[in-house]
Amino acid sequence: TALCALLTSDTQAEAAKKAGISRRTISTYLSDPEFAAEYRRRKRKLLTDASNQIQRSMKAAITALDRIVKSEDSKNADILTASRLILEFSLRYEAASDMLPRLEEAEELLDKMQKQKQNQ
Repeated sequence: TALCALLTSDTQAEAAKKAGISRRTISTYLSDPEFAAEYRRRKRKLLTDASNQIQRSMKAAITALDRIVKSEDSKNADILTASRLILEFSLRYEAASDMLPRLEEAEELLDKMQKQKQNQ
């Protein structure tokens, strides 16, 4: 239940309250390498699921913005706003896409180091 509470709460204090345990117990759980690794694994899955949902909606959103940009009926301000949104989100998506593999590699390395430390 602590793991589920952490995954559905904004803060560790909120998670502790949901799980009916102390904030200190949450910290103790998170300091356990196996618990922390499972927490990170599940959190990554949540983020991946959310990312997939966003990607499925992205095409429709871009198409709608593209229609605004190309429409002869659109006002200049609307065209500018739509163009800005397309560019901003494209840059953010590209940056996030580049960063995700690096973050996953770092987390895997951290997990390996924690397991080695635990085995010593």
